[in-house]
Amino acid sequence: MKAGKAAAGVTAALFVTVGAVGCTASPVAKQAADSAEVLVAALSQASDEASKAGSANIDMTVTSPDTGGRPVSMKGVYSWGNGLAMETEMPAKDLQMEELVTDGTITMRLVDGAYYYGVDPAETGPLKGKTWLKLEASAVLGEAGAAGMSRGEADPTAGLKSLKFARGVTKVGTEDVNGKKAVHYHASVPADKLGDAAAVYNALGTGGELVADVWVDDKGMPARMKQTFGTTTVSMDFLSFGVARAITAPAAGDTADMTEMVKKGSGGPA
Repeated sequence: MKAGKAAAGVTAALFVTVGAVGCTASPVAKQAADSAEVLVAALSQASDEASKAGSANIDMTVTSPDTGGRPVSMKGVYSWGNGLAMETEMPAKDLQMEELVTDGTITMRLVDGAYYYGVDPAETGPLKGKTWLKLEASAVLGEAGAAGMSRGEADPTAGLKSLKFARGVTKVGTEDVNGKKAVHYHASVPADKLGDAAAVYNALGTGGELVADVWVDDKGMPARMKQTFGTTTVSMDFLSFGVARAITAPAAGDTADMTEMVKKGSGGPA
């Protein structure tokens, strides 16, 4: 196992989770057409109900130039009731981290603004005996991007509220999502209306507008969200809500902090 290989894999993995940060819009004049008011109200209600749930089981996929154009997937728990936290399983091959585990799976945790990746302990080298790799968000997003991430609402559904400022909110139709009937909505939001989330996306170099597709089930809850910003696309299925459990940082003695290595070697923002 080589530390440089680990740093490269961890850098790629970070892009999987930042795309799920909720975006909140600044107060501006209403831009949606009057005929879209009912559609916007449905999306706002879905956002409110999901926010109250505080957590969800998710199935998520990210495609980005920073992942080599390959879809990177994860499944697990996303919690936002008491601060943003995640615990998911990810295929090691998606992250080019096959050398770090024998079972082909990486466990990732997000706790207090830091990402942790479960790996097999190395017998020698700088990672000897360590079973977790740590990366602060600032290593890739820079200080401004990391600050924007922490300031934004810690809720992956918060972006639904920004759609009331979107251009051309439309109802696409009713579709099947994981065995449930759901209404498909489509809209786009200018980058300057994304609030704190804009700093995160800009740090990733993914300029442009946010193009959003949202599927709302018959209980008024989001069943699926797909967001494209620049060259990055994030798709998230909400399999169930209200599943929170305690997600904690690994013990310090089991953890190797990769933050400075990635800052110096990844070419990302400082």
